[in-house]
Amino acid sequence: MALAQRESFRRLLGDRLRELRKRAGISSQERLAHLVGVDRTYIGRLERGKTGVTVESLATILAVIDVSLAEFFRPFTRPIRVRTPRKRD
Repeated sequence: MALAQRESFRRLLGDRLRELRKRAGISSQERLAHLVGVDRTYIGRLERGKTGVTVESLATILAVIDVSLAEFFRPFTRPIRVRTPRKRD
């Protein structure tokens, strides 16, 4: 996946996480981080799209806000074309 595509996708994931956090009544990143057991800066970087997230970490965060992975990804209906670097001989 090209860098710009990755950053754009990360921002979309971060926006979705922020939306669901607020919908769950957790008003601050700090509170969510405390409940999940991670540093507040990690949640902040995720919500701003500055870092990627593993499925395991995302599932842990979503469990705290009582949202399934399926529900989290529901708005993402468009396929994303992944581009891998070419191997050199």
